[in-house]
Amino acid sequence: MQDASVVVVPGLGGSSAGHWQSIWQAQHPAWVRSAPASWDEPDFDDWDRAIATGVQSAGGPAVLVAHSLGCLSAVAFAAHSPERVRGVFLVAPPDPDAPSFPTAVLSFATATATLAPLPIPTMAVTSTTDPYCSADRSPDICRRWGARQIDIGDAGHINVLSGHGPWPEGLDLLRRFLGDLEGGH
Repeated sequence: MQDASVVVVPGLGGSSAGHWQSIWQAQHPAWVRSAPASWDEPDFDDWDRAIATGVQSAGGPAVLVAHSLGCLSAVAFAAHSPERVRGVFLVAPPDPDAPSFPTAVLSFATATATLAPLPIPTMAVTSTTDPYCSADRSPDICRRWGARQIDIGDAGHINVLSGHGPWPEGLDLLRRFLGDLEGGH
């Protein structure tokens, strides 16, 4: 896993130092972080270019490890550039059709509205209590993207606020996903 080409794709505002994405990246210095200029006022095209830059820096094709709004950006990138992506690991993907979805990021919803299932291995880790995606909608979103869903139950938004700082169980899920990619499953 240390040598895997991985691009970390944080959500709105980036991931703080205590967030599992930042902790995992610190443990794996070869991993690259997507770094759009528009963290706090997301621009879809900027986020898409940032993933492209990250994949190039990682020596692609890469595995995208995305959280929250970063999930929408990651699946859109994987859909239009599948040859540059080996797999997509999504955590807490938001429901772009939910009334609570922020109007400031509707371009992300538009970019993923008509996507067919991704032609590359995709896993989505979801929670039954995610405030940005209800338990009844997450299976539909996963099906739409062709993602294998792993529902971890009452876990909130799977971030620092929900008690998922280092989140070793999530790292184990990622390791298994990467192992499946290596094994050709």
